[in-house]
Amino acid sequence: MTTHLIEYDDVGYLGFNIGYLEKLPQYIEAFKIKLDLVPQSEYGKYREPAMDSVVATARQGSPLWRTSATQIRSIHQDIKKTLTEVIALLNSNPFDSRIRQLTDDLSRHEQAFKRQQAECDRIIECATQTIPRFMDFMNVRTYEYAKRKGLVIRGTSNHVPETLNSALKDESSLASARSSLEWHRRAYNTALLSAANMGAYCSRLAGLLNGTIREIQALKANQPPRRMKVSCHAAASSAREAQRLVDYTFAHILRFSF
Repeated sequence: MTTHLIEYDDVGYLGFNIGYLEKLPQYIEAFKIKLDLVPQSEYGKYREPAMDSVVATARQGSPLWRTSATQIRSIHQDIKKTLTEVIALLNSNPFDSRIRQLTDDLSRHEQAFKRQQAECDRIIECATQTIPRFMDFMNVRTYEYAKRKGLVIRGTSNHVPETLNSALKDESSLASARSSLEWHRRAYNTALLSAANMGAYCSRLAGLLNGTIREIQALKANQPPRRMKVSCHAAASSAREAQRLVDYTFAHILRFSF
């Protein structure tokens, strides 16, 4: 079976990403201030028409993880009891009258994890539609600043854009802007990685629950005892792996994260 797919930092980084999207106008202004692009009279007004559409997209995406985080914790709390009961019945009496309701509960949990996977996909989509645009904005403004200050060292090639064919001299404001750009690159990478890990985790759990449901539905009362034992063990195996993932996540990640 698979090892665990998410770590504590993934949840933390997703929370950070939501804060990042909410604060994007402040980040834009802070970067511009580094390059003396904002008069003091304009501080705190966060005006940058070139980034208005990006900021709007970020605001639309900022509630995503906040809602998902609460839902994921609730799903983990609910499913723990269901899995415990399912495993117990599969090891004792798979035709107990309760198995139908428990199978329905497993299906409901499966759909919930699929929805959370889709939510992680939307987080990735929002990040790819916003942060690279901001990094491009920073790159352009950094180069324009360097050009105004005579800090550009031109390259020799005529076959690539000037911004890619030039080096920049050291200068305090320029160094600060470039350091900021690198920080935002890391923020982007961690957002994508954390959302992808969480999406893979939710997909894995949905798959395990689906496998358990299919094995239970395939059980027949007239099966030979040995065949029935194998089928029960197969269903219980998927359920136990789902239980392992859920227990670890709840004990080591979710209970400390929010």
